[in-house]
Amino acid sequence: MQMQILTHNHWLNNYVLNKEFSLLAGISSNAYRYWKGVEAAKFDDARVVFLRKESILPRYKTLIKECTDLTGMVQSQAFCKYTGLAPSHLIEHNNSCIYKALEIIDVCDVKFVNLKKFYDDLNLSYNYHIYIEKCKYFGPSPFEKKIQLSNGICVGYY
Repeated sequence: MQMQILTHNHWLNNYVLNKEFSLLAGISSNAYRYWKGVEAAKFDDARVVFLRKESILPRYKTLIKECTDLTGMVQSQAFCKYTGLAPSHLIEHNNSCIYKALEIIDVCDVKFVNLKKFYDDLNLSYNYHIYIEKCKYFGPSPFEKKIQLSNGICVGYY
């Protein structure tokens, strides 16, 4: 078994959530640790494990189609670390304008944000690094590139 540490902006296109997969398969969530050749991954400082679709044992391959498609997604904790956003903005009843601008899904009590869609909605190239901050903290326009999400919140990119 190989465990890879993912960067905070790494999309989960080729992965399935281990928790969901093990529930569908009716096996222990730790079973992957004993499989030969399986490739597992997790985000830095996170406990949630993902399994690379291609490395899952052949007898379980049919279950991959039943798992939630994580294309373009990152774990919400990774999204917050990547953008500098407080996790409280990803809770619906907090009425954050950022919550409305994001596609957020919940799978087996693990929250995901569609980072690819966020980039697409802002018409930004995927190689830009982004951060979310109050607009008043940004420098003048020629020095800092920003996109205004609401009256007080902007997305900076470089």
